[in-house]
This record gives sequence, C-alpha cells and structure tokens, in this order.
Amino acid sequence: MQSRSIFRFPAVLAALIVSLAAFAHTPLKTSSPAADSTVAQASAIEVEFNGPVRLVRLQVMRGEVEIPTEFAVNPEPVTNYRIEAPNIPAGKITVEWAAIGADGHTLTDTFSFTVDPNAAGIAGN
Repeated sequence: MQSRSIFRFPAVLAALIVSLAAFAHTPLKTSSPAADSTVAQASAIEVEFNGPVRLVRLQVMRGEVEIPTEFAVNPEPVTNYRIEAPNIPAGKITVEWAAIGADGHTLTDTFSFTVDPNAAGIAGN
C-alpha cells in the first residue's frame, strides 16, 4: 500500500503547483461599472481582484482623452479598489489598469463600458 502513495505524490504535487500558479496572478474578478455594460452615469471605478494586489496604474479614457481620477498607488496590496472619477462623460469609456500580484508579476488589462444618460433605470456608481 505504501508504494501506491509514493506513485500518487508526484501527481498531487503537480496539481498543487498548477493550482498555486493559477492563483498567483490574481486576475480581475469584477468591476463596476461592469465590462461591456451601459450605465446612465458613473462617478467611480471599482475593481475587485481574486486576491490582494498593488494597483499601480489605472487610467480612464474616452477615446484618446484621459479622464481625471483620484487614483493613487496604495503601498499595501488589497483585493478591492474604489477610484473616484467624478467627471466621467457620456460615451465609450475604457479603463486601463496594471497591478502587481503577490508573486511579483505585473498584470495589465483593459475593460470598457458605455455611459449613456438616456439609459433609463440603469444606475452607475
């Protein structure tokens, strides 16, 4: 019976390593406004990651124009961020972000949403 345990150990170890690698990069879990959504207005961007990260860049863009935000790099890794952006105009908005995960790797990605004041009943932030 002991020989069976020895043969299973490499498979269990390999599965554990793959699982840890998947969580090490802590991807974006959710955002508000949500990716590809349409909202009547938005005054902040909220992002939630699968684990603590240091958000080192967040730009809110409408086309080639950057929308001012109150983003500041937080020296401590956290899972949830809320960045005030009180002047998000109508139109297609793209959020570009970069974060450093617990493993030291930098993650970058973007998501977009649309602000349409005529979108009745849809609340933003």
